[in-house]
Order: sequence, then C-alpha cells, then structure tokens
Amino acid sequence: MASSRDSTLGDSLIPVINRLQDIFSQVTVDLKLSLPQVAVVGSQSSGKSSVLESLVGRDFLPRGSDIVTRRPLVLQLVKSNSTSNGMTEWGEFLHVPGKLFYEFDKIRQEIQAETDRVVGTNKNVSDKPIRLKVFSPHVLTMTLVDLPGMTKVPVG
Repeated sequence: MASSRDSTLGDSLIPVINRLQDIFSQVTVDLKLSLPQVAVVGSQSSGKSSVLESLVGRDFLPRGSDIVTRRPLVLQLVKSNSTSNGMTEWGEFLHVPGKLFYEFDKIRQEIQAETDRVVGTNKNVSDKPIRLKVFSPHVLTMTLVDLPGMTKVPVG
C-alpha cells in the first residue's frame, strides 16, 4: 500500500513531467527524453479513442467510419477542483495557448481543424502530435496518447 508521502510526491511530480512534455514538444531539436505515457494502440476503428473518452467521461474526439485519428493526440488529464469562467471542466491546446475550450464539441472541432491544417483533408497521417490538456474534477492526473490505427492497406 502506498503511503501518503508517495501519493503527495506523485501529485507534485506529474505536473512537472507534463510541463517538460510541453516544453520539449515545442523545441525543434530532436531531443531524446523518455517520459512516462500510456498509449492506446490497435487496428483502425477498434475503439481506441472510445477508451480515452471513457477515462475522461466526455465525448470529445472526432468520429467516423474511416480513418479518423490521423495524428497522435497527447492528452494530459489534470485533476482540478478550480473553476474558469464558472466552469469546472475545460480543455486547452498547446497550439493555441491561452484559449480555453469549455464545450467539448468545440474541442472535437479543434482537433479536426488542426489535423486538417497539418495533413490535409484526405487520409494522410502524420507523426506530429496534437497536445491537449483537459482540466476536470472527474479525472485522474495522467498523460494518455491516442495513436492512429494500424491498417492492413496503406492509406493516404
């Protein structure tokens, strides 16, 4: 059984690791820094994104019958009991700092728009991640990664 000291250390260490991930993702130099993450991997349309949504407790990821996740999504969940503009849950993207998304359908739209901006509107896939933080009192603080599905036939 973990002591309260161990959980306090974990609670203070995870935000530092999240901040390091944010900083290093913006540096153009290829730095080899391995930080702990949980990745959801599977074949195309096998429900990887749905697993992440169930952990957040909200529908916010793009949906469709074809390849939908075309860029990795690094999802930093932050347990927060604070409010912003009277809201207890919100999202913030690293590519639009300072803009807070209070409606989860707007988060979905932003993921789709940012994906299309980088890889186009066809079936191209990129390894350039989208970084999203979700603040909520209903999540555990952790980092999850949603990866594009593996396909039997090349797409794009």
